[in-house]
Amino acid sequence: MGSKRDPDGMDLERLNQAVSPDEQAAGVERFRARIQQLNDAHQHGEQSIREVTYGKHTIRIATTYDIQVDGQPVTGHLLVTNEGSVHYHAIPNQEFASAVDMVKRMIDLAPDQFPDPSPTGGPTDHGHTDHTEHGHHRGDQPDVT
Repeated sequence: MGSKRDPDGMDLERLNQAVSPDEQAAGVERFRARIQQLNDAHQHGEQSIREVTYGKHTIRIATTYDIQVDGQPVTGHLLVTNEGSVHYHAIPNQEFASAVDMVKRMIDLAPDQFPDPSPTGGPTDHGHTDHTEHGHHRGDQPDVT
């Protein structure tokens, strides 16, 4: 008799082996260089590349985004279409007219990832824009899925 299968025919024993901590660690080791490249991209801003053919010419536009809220980096995969709309991987099936609109939506969807930067919870315009000295730190990417 063969191994157990789920209703869709997936070999459950093989699936369990594939998701074991040892297999996951081996996968991380195997793809370490590529993972580092992806991490470096997050550390140095997100780049969006647009390419279009116009007549006999190829137009390529590479734009790097360094997005911050209250002085803290916002990371994640974003895409700017040739028409100029912005898409963010963590907010699927939505497009935005601008990167600013995208970040506003991120704040609305995950307010706990963007704590109030003012010590009193009041207005934030108190003579400077860098709020890192207030001790506000958050994770790499808001969980807005």
